[in-house]
Amino acid sequence: MTRPSVGTAPAGGAGDRLLFPDFRALELTMTMPEIRPLRIFSVRWPLWQVEVQATFEDSQPFDVVDHYLLRGVVEGRLHREDELARFFGLSESLVARGIEHLVHIGHLQRDGRDARVLWPTDLGGASVRDGVRYVLKESRQLLLFDAFTHRPFPRAYYDGSVRIVPDGERNPGDRRDRFRPLTSLRSFEFDAVRAVGSRPDRDRFNVPRRLRDLHPVSNAPAWLPAHLVLADGATVLAFTQAAQDRDRFLEELCGHAPQVVQALAGERGAEPRQIWVEWLRAAGLGQAVLTNLPNGVWRATLPAQMFGPSARQPYYRLGSFQVKDTYFLQLWCDDERARATAVRSRALAISRRYGLGRAELEDSVATVANLLEVLVPTFDELLEYAAESGTPAQLRALEALR
Repeated sequence: MTRPSVGTAPAGGAGDRLLFPDFRALELTMTMPEIRPLRIFSVRWPLWQVEVQATFEDSQPFDVVDHYLLRGVVEGRLHREDELARFFGLSESLVARGIEHLVHIGHLQRDGRDARVLWPTDLGGASVRDGVRYVLKESRQLLLFDAFTHRPFPRAYYDGSVRIVPDGERNPGDRRDRFRPLTSLRSFEFDAVRAVGSRPDRDRFNVPRRLRDLHPVSNAPAWLPAHLVLADGATVLAFTQAAQDRDRFLEELCGHAPQVVQALAGERGAEPRQIWVEWLRAAGLGQAVLTNLPNGVWRATLPAQMFGPSARQPYYRLGSFQVKDTYFLQLWCDDERARATAVRSRALAISRRYGLGRAELEDSVATVANLLEVLVPTFDELLEYAAESGTPAQLRALEALR
């Protein structure tokens, strides 16, 4: 299957958008001119969905009698029911019922040697200190763990916009199901739950600070749709719904599971030269010179006259990457003047983005210039090009950014 080239916005169903289409991954890759992409893989990143049980302190208003009885034990050091009854002037039966309730909710405990002696628990002491009745309740929580390393996933992956797919379920909205599964043979280790529960930053991993005594109840395999771009220099770029640009957490997981990247990089299909010879011929670009650069990037070099407003290829295609059968191909031109003109042409299109500021324009233009390996044009040079070759609307958009 031929995927769209960078800079195009192909039509797609809601399911394609839901699963973070790979053309967006390509667009984000293009914003990093220092990156030279080699291959891209759409994968099912394996994880564990683990249901855990925990306790938490629910705060409630005190009953008046209970509050004073508890304060009598904590602050007044009155440790017997008869002492409390005399001090507060209450009937012994009322005090006995109040004490039994405070013992039941874990605010008081009886002495192991003399059951008539009462002592406050930590929960009871905290309730007196804060002026609220803390009651321990049970909570169920769903946590996500990486199947390779058992590291917990950060909170961003629990957002409703991030699709976590149960194992065995196909991609919704994608009949071809082209996300290839990655497999971990490591069974889930329940110590991972206790480890995340003891982390000082556990709230970053969807474990609120008030939860304690976490222990697993059940676990089930699932997977996260992801796009992995393998680039020169053994660089791996990851893209998921959990991140607006690169998914740095998943990239870190790739570093801890090098066997995954090695397996993908070693995957062999059709011979890439033959893939691109056929693609160029079908695209009417048979005159291109096809080369495999030392860094592994495949490049199709075309004459300068092939690029331009009325030529076969518009300027925005110069420097762009095509993808087919997981491989990248960059469309190129050796003529530096053509590449410089392409940068200026792209700058005029960028200048018309809604809400764009001068600094953002200059940063975007510099990115394109670095990608095409030419000098970054000055703002005055862009104005001059817009006056000579642009449309009136493009010129007005640039002038508005002076």
